[in-house]
Amino acid sequence: MKERMHGFSGDDTPAFTFAKSFRRHGGMRYYVLWLLTNGPMKGSEIMDQIQKETMGWWRPSPGTIYPLLSNLEKEGLITRHPDLRYDLTATGRNEMGAGIGQAAQSITMERLVADLEGYADYLEEERDSAMPYLDRIEVTARRILKITEDLRKVK
Repeated sequence: MKERMHGFSGDDTPAFTFAKSFRRHGGMRYYVLWLLTNGPMKGSEIMDQIQKETMGWWRPSPGTIYPLLSNLEKEGLITRHPDLRYDLTATGRNEMGAGIGQAAQSITMERLVADLEGYADYLEEERDSAMPYLDRIEVTARRILKITEDLRKVK
């Protein structure tokens, strides 16, 4: 089964080429391990999260995720709990450099600010789609404004 990439079809599309290259170069392996630094997840939750983080552009297939999870488990990097959730082992945490309290530090401030800028660009382009979320966007904007005001005081 091929990954579902919205807006693209066929094997020669940029999306398919990206997904194939991403898997071939180990990107999916580290992406799944990184997702698990935030806590245990089922395979289907991992697929959902990737789809969410790519804004619906890409959802890996079960044929990609479950064999990968099996291999990571065989390597001792993750373990599968009775509730079917996968979690990093101590070896997996070391592989990711995610010791206690380090999971949140895996995203650099530069990356975080770049992501915020990207989301702002997206909201500007998708005003109609964002309208139902106006209240939440305004609350978030006020929080960010408060943070910037507090940072200016520290300068």
